[in-house]
Amino acid sequence: MSTKIISETAGLFTEELVLNQLKKIFLCPAFSVSDILRRFLTYITEETLKGRSNTIKEYTIAVNVLNKPISFKPQHDAIVRIHAGRLRRALNYYYKEQGNSDPIEISVPKGSYIPVFGEMSEFELKQEPDPVLIPKKNLSDAVTIAIMPFRTFETDISRQAFADSLGQQLSAEFGRFSDFSVISYYTTQQLTSRNKEIQDVAAHFGAQYVITGTVQFEPRRLRVAVQLTATETGAQIWTELYSRNFIPSNLFEVADDIITCVIAVLADFNGMIIQQVIKGQAKCKSGKSGSTMLSWYYDFYSRFNLEAFKKAYAAMESAVEQDPSNEIAWAFLGELSLLAFLFNQSTRENPLILGLRCARTSLKINPLSVQGHITLGLANIFLNNKQDAVDALEYALQLNPNASGFKGVIGCLMIAVGEYNRGIGLIRKSIELNKSFPSFFSLFIGIYHFKLREYPMAYQQVERMGLPDLILIKILRISILSEMGRTAEADELMETLKVNPLNKTWISKEYISRLFIDQSLVEQLYKGLKSANIPLLTVA
Repeated sequence: MSTKIISETAGLFTEELVLNQLKKIFLCPAFSVSDILRRFLTYITEETLKGRSNTIKEYTIAVNVLNKPISFKPQHDAIVRIHAGRLRRALNYYYKEQGNSDPIEISVPKGSYIPVFGEMSEFELKQEPDPVLIPKKNLSDAVTIAIMPFRTFETDISRQAFADSLGQQLSAEFGRFSDFSVISYYTTQQLTSRNKEIQDVAAHFGAQYVITGTVQFEPRRLRVAVQLTATETGAQIWTELYSRNFIPSNLFEVADDIITCVIAVLADFNGMIIQQVIKGQAKCKSGKSGSTMLSWYYDFYSRFNLEAFKKAYAAMESAVEQDPSNEIAWAFLGELSLLAFLFNQSTRENPLILGLRCARTSLKINPLSVQGHITLGLANIFLNNKQDAVDALEYALQLNPNASGFKGVIGCLMIAVGEYNRGIGLIRKSIELNKSFPSFFSLFIGIYHFKLREYPMAYQQVERMGLPDLILIKILRISILSEMGRTAEADELMETLKVNPLNKTWISKEYISRLFIDQSLVEQLYKGLKSANIPLLTVA
């Protein structure tokens, strides 16, 4: 099926033809059971037909379609984007299964909420040669993934389409992660239809991991089994059965929930696949590095110590030198430069200037880089620009909302900004989706409880993180112990800072203020430090 796309297409068809097409679409089960999808498509279509497409925004849809209050803030609530994704998928199902001979195709291109009306041309099925995987630019070390079509024994066309949609959606979500090179879902469909086995796909495209799944419908119950297989060994390294109650009207929400859970466990820098890459790298005796940018990211944040910092920093410097267009390496280099003070490490130039320049370089290469916007947010924290930091972090979250690890990182930085409730909510959601979270999350959970003066809970989180020699951890532990009245333990811990000649810098307000915008939190931490029986000096 091919479509002739026409700009400003509202004038090409009469209003009557377009509205009649809507009626046909609404007979499709995906729409007939969903009042929200019908209202969503009706609203954006009618506004376009009336020449008011310029008013179709995320905010106006939220207020006019989803009945949100006028105080609705799109940057804090992704509900419109979620339903827009459902709408696009529902339209795709309709034209794939029922509407492939309709005279009009209504579509909503990604990145916009304005509908496009196109003429459907005659569909011709052609036998094509096996497609060729085009690897992502500058990611020669990217992990190659193949998502095979999900299988089902259902004979109902709409249920078969639903099973197929899970594979499509999973493939699209993996494509959001720069370190994964995903074989196109169309390719795996074609190969499956020609009875190609998993081993054939792996051999032909060099896929290191293959994801498969099965879908089973029961009365008001949906079961989806998902498996991850390492192609080199043929070993199934992960499997999960997702069992959900459903009614026809919430089937899309159920699908979104399952996809979110799968991505949280498998993808991202703390996902199962990157952990497997690191394990394989450790076992490799050839000396050839199999590291990806995400594996370096995970290794640093999982260990969060001086050794991991030095290795990651050297690797990122080498990466940008060898490939100046590697946006992930630039972003990570900037992040590490900004965090160098935590490990008493110097950078080749002013860390703030370097961090900001790296963030901007990353975003110049790819304006939609999640890591680039996270680094920009961190730089604005150091610049004490709260709103700019929040905006950068919220935008990063929008770019890949299913990235559970990055959701937690953004939550930590929200706490550093002073947005405590927003931050702790993101961290908790991240941990709920993936239990393999980096230990430094505990530091910021501890900061959250310290801010609320819940000192026993704060101390429990800081102890859980470990890393007793990290200066920031020592500062927090001393402050908490002082507030809990455990002054002898605080004094003893404070003595360990005296032996280092740089302790004047480390225990100054200036040091603490680098990472926390909220000055009341800084004062609270510093008050705990002053309670210990060692005189402190500030640094100008």
